[in-house]
Amino acid sequence: MDAEAEGADEFARTRLDALRRFAYLICGSAAEADDLAQLAVVEVWRRWSSVRVDPEAYARRIIVTRNVSRWRRWRREVPADIADRDGDDPARGRVTDPVLWEALHALGKPERTVVVLHVLYRYTFDEIAAMSGEPRGTVSSRYSRALRTLRDRLRGTGDATAEDSWTMRYAL
Repeated sequence: MDAEAEGADEFARTRLDALRRFAYLICGSAAEADDLAQLAVVEVWRRWSSVRVDPEAYARRIIVTRNVSRWRRWRREVPADIADRDGDDPARGRVTDPVLWEALHALGKPERTVVVLHVLYRYTFDEIAAMSGEPRGTVSSRYSRALRTLRDRLRGTGDATAEDSWTMRYAL
């Protein structure tokens, strides 16, 4: 095996779980997260010579753009929100508060994607817009709606500590 293939294989072995967690936070389904992470690793492997400088960023972009394509397609095809809440949860290490997790899970896929990318992974609205192919204003308005929804849900639980920890941790 040549050095290029070894580099791509090493990336796939070491980063697949992290990409799976990232995808799960974005899409909310363990099965979809597995598909998206594996697809991203394959795409990185296929384009290793051009993306080897920052393969993680390329893989995340693949995950986001493929997820956006999925929820756009599903919005036309499936009227009900299908969530895999009983399946494997690879993102529990990142969002450990069950009240916050339920509030995030209640967001629509576009809103959850923006919140995860901006708050947990520190992408700017311009970067998110470039990844998703949406205008910056759309990203910004989705983020505002998502924050309003999260605040309302967290206040509605009567659990002031959950709201306080979320706002203190992520400066909402």
